[in-house]
Amino acid sequence: MDTNIYDGYYNLLNKEDGLYIKLFPSKNNGKNIELDDIVTTLENKNIINFKKDLLIKELNTLKEIKEFRISDSIIEIINETMDINVSMDKLSVYIRFYPPIGEGKTLSSEDITRKLKEKNIVFGIDHEKIELARKNKKYNQDILIAKGLKPIEGKDGRIEYLFDTEKKLKPHMNKDGTVDYHKLNLITNVNSGDELARLIPEEEGTIGKNVYGDEIQPPKVKAKKLYFGKNTKVRDNTLYAIKDGQVKLDDGKVLVLDYLEIPGNVDNSTGDIEFFGTVLVRGNVLTGYTVKAKGDVEVSGVVEGAHIVADGNIVLHRGIQGMDRGVIEAKGNVMAKYIENSKVTAGGCIHSDAILHSDVSCKGNILVDGKKGLISGGTLRSGVEISAKVIGSHMGTVTTIDVGIDPTYIDEFNELQKDIKQLTKEELKLTQIINLLNKKKRINGDLDEDKKEMLISATRSKIFVSNKLASSRKRYGEMADNINNKNIGKVRVLGDIYPGVRVSIGNVKYYVRKDIKYCVMYQDGADIKVASYN
Repeated sequence: MDTNIYDGYYNLLNKEDGLYIKLFPSKNNGKNIELDDIVTTLENKNIINFKKDLLIKELNTLKEIKEFRISDSIIEIINETMDINVSMDKLSVYIRFYPPIGEGKTLSSEDITRKLKEKNIVFGIDHEKIELARKNKKYNQDILIAKGLKPIEGKDGRIEYLFDTEKKLKPHMNKDGTVDYHKLNLITNVNSGDELARLIPEEEGTIGKNVYGDEIQPPKVKAKKLYFGKNTKVRDNTLYAIKDGQVKLDDGKVLVLDYLEIPGNVDNSTGDIEFFGTVLVRGNVLTGYTVKAKGDVEVSGVVEGAHIVADGNIVLHRGIQGMDRGVIEAKGNVMAKYIENSKVTAGGCIHSDAILHSDVSCKGNILVDGKKGLISGGTLRSGVEISAKVIGSHMGTVTTIDVGIDPTYIDEFNELQKDIKQLTKEELKLTQIINLLNKKKRINGDLDEDKKEMLISATRSKIFVSNKLASSRKRYGEMADNINNKNIGKVRVLGDIYPGVRVSIGNVKYYVRKDIKYCVMYQDGADIKVASYN
């Protein structure tokens, strides 16, 4: 379907019996032929006596091409003409042909090219289109015959950030559709070596040219620079982290902070905290929330029934009241004002003013001093030494003290005991199945396919279980020998140790049955000796 817009036009033709007019209607909302244009043309050619009423009638009803005699006179000859129109951006040239009058001459390709040259139009001329338009003549219609070359815009430099630069408070959506308000995604953790941002360099544009042959410069492109801050570096247009921590965009600079400060409490306003550096909490850590750090954790306020994990040290300025839910785990040391109703483990030492009804263990020393220096209730395990002012209570509170063996070593030893017991049961069960199937095979001469498969599977499983059991028994024996030979642990009491306290040093146990003051306990052969503190 032709959707081009065509203006209406007319031709004047001299014939033997007079002057004829040929009307071409407009199409697709093009401009209609104006009566005044025809009248003016006729009067300018001294054609005064013409059929004006007929002309008006035909123009008013014009829907298709019409030709009729308009005057007995004839008109002088006028050659075909054309207009040249250049677009405002000088990138397009249109020509419009006007018909000859009488036996006027038509324009040749050379005529058209010459007229373009006279207008200084020299670039982008489509000579094939000119020839085609000349042969398939359509009057009063704009025909595109020349196109300039548009400049191609370049691309500004940009920075592609590989982390969320606009962190928003957003709870985590679980797979089952529930919302976890403990995970608010406030922190973007990165590891050393992670890519944080990339610089995409600017790309220069391509020069264009208008129909007059003038160059058109593309818009200037803007360069970008990759600004880096603390704990980051740039290499080959890529910015990297050189430390674990929290990545941030601060005033256009990318930086990695190896510490995180929480100005208030760890609660529903922060969610759980997981950070690749050191965490400082100015407020409290409320029940049910977790703080995990690859560095240290320091809490200025109180820790309730929370879970705190650190690859480094943990310092609790006001201690932990765990309500039997609090868990503290440090690969380094733990320092706490007090520890109550909590589970605490450390790869280094533990230092506190009081430890009450808690499960506490560490590879290094446990030192309980200060104003109270009290240990009462629960279980304390140290790989080296436990020292306190008071252990137990005059009420006979059951308190277990273990020293001399790395608690993690004891845990492994205890797990091996459980494993050996379970593996022994499995081995016995598999042996019974194999014996039963072999007995059926002897009686019946053979087994059906299901029983054969069962026999093969049971035999393979027994080989695996037997090998694992042998390995576990060997490891258990080695560990038992080490435990029996350990006698380096000590318990130091600056004040009183009360009945109800159970002391283990290595594999030797001692039950305190009466108050003892100012003493040091240590293993001597198969006994635990109690000596004066001095």
